[in-house]
Amino acid sequence: MQTGKILIWNMALGYVGTRNIASETEATPEAQQCALYWDSARRQALRDYPWPWAQRRVSLPETAMPEGYANEWRYCYGLPAKCLKLHRVLPKSAVPPLVRRVPYRLVYNDEGATLVLAQEELAWADYTIDVEDATLWDDLFVGLIARRLACMIAVPLLKNNQAKVQELEQLYRAAIPAAIEGAASEQQDALAQDSWLLSRGWE
Repeated sequence: MQTGKILIWNMALGYVGTRNIASETEATPEAQQCALYWDSARRQALRDYPWPWAQRRVSLPETAMPEGYANEWRYCYGLPAKCLKLHRVLPKSAVPPLVRRVPYRLVYNDEGATLVLAQEELAWADYTIDVEDATLWDDLFVGLIARRLACMIAVPLLKNNQAKVQELEQLYRAAIPAAIEGAASEQQDALAQDSWLLSRGWE
């Protein structure tokens, strides 16, 4: 699906029940509120589920261990660029599909950067990336983010219409299972191999 920001903004405004806009830079309350909440709505919707088109797996860059953690953890890594949500840490030497998950902990350094503490050397990570280009999203996610944005802009645009705000929240929550089911149906996990055979080097 080829779509764009204005289309999604107008979908959200349609859910709210206000007028549409023609430009991101319009000097109208509708355009201003959509612009204000857009990035937050996108990031929240992306974090709700590991959408297949927003998943990445990379080797984590090792960095300095913060003071106070060296006795508990052996290695410290930085998060990948544009990482919205870390799903799991795994060893680089893992034999798929029997991938052993690595225990980890997220902490912050003095500069505010998120760090990943783990016991595994050369660790990899599965994570959700912040996909900002709306033309890369599928139809189900477009509908979901339009509902998420509608929830956020309804309060400033509708003022005291709490009933409508609650209705939009319910509309968003109701759309999540269908979007997740659609995304999950587009992928198939690898068949698990027999651990007894793997232990003997057979596949």
